[in-house]
Amino acid sequence: MADTHASLLKIVREGDDMTMRQMCVLLGCRDKVRTVRDLAEELNVAKPAITRAADRLEEAALLRRKKDPEDRRSVLLEITAGGRKLADRFKG
Repeated sequence: MADTHASLLKIVREGDDMTMRQMCVLLGCRDKVRTVRDLAEELNVAKPAITRAADRLEEAALLRRKKDPEDRRSVLLEITAGGRKLADRFKG
């Protein structure tokens, strides 16, 4: 826990402005491509909240959206190289 707290403080001090929800979405996509629905259920929030967080992460080039080839209604969220670099700072 102390390592995570120290990592978060370092990110804040370095100016990487990110909400907790955005960080949860980013970390949730660190190890695999996820759907908005899956993350919303895991985080126990509404899908629009995940969509808003994904919007900001996509604007910051930390996350990208892809169409789900198996379900046209689903959106896949995939971390970018820059997003992975940021998320990996939380590995402990």
